[in-house]
Amino acid sequence: MNQKFPKTQKLKSAKTIENLFLEGKTHSKFPIKVFFLPKENLENHLAAFAVPKRNFKSAVERNRVKRQLREAYRLNKHLLKEIHGKKFVMLFLFLGKVKPQYAELDKAMVKLLKKLGYENS
Repeated sequence: MNQKFPKTQKLKSAKTIENLFLEGKTHSKFPIKVFFLPKENLENHLAAFAVPKRNFKSAVERNRVKRQLREAYRLNKHLLKEIHGKKFVMLFLFLGKVKPQYAELDKAMVKLLKKLGYENS
């Protein structure tokens, strides 16, 4: 089981992100909301992470929460299954207003990834 999160799995295309907000669906499990869009002929699932500046004024705090989100995703991405050749484009948005405990993020991430796996089947 590969637990890396290389550049090829990161969502960076502004066009794809815009399309994700326009056509994508969402699921929430506090403190995380995921925007997702199933896509065909993708090599890997693509993921991006966002923390609003409105909730965390300090860049240091925003970056820490993003690091925790990436780590929770990296360790649990095996829960996403590829079904019928479709892969997901996802953006994880942190909704909380206080710095989270990692265990809380991990638990929410597991529930969201399982929900996405069922969505795709």
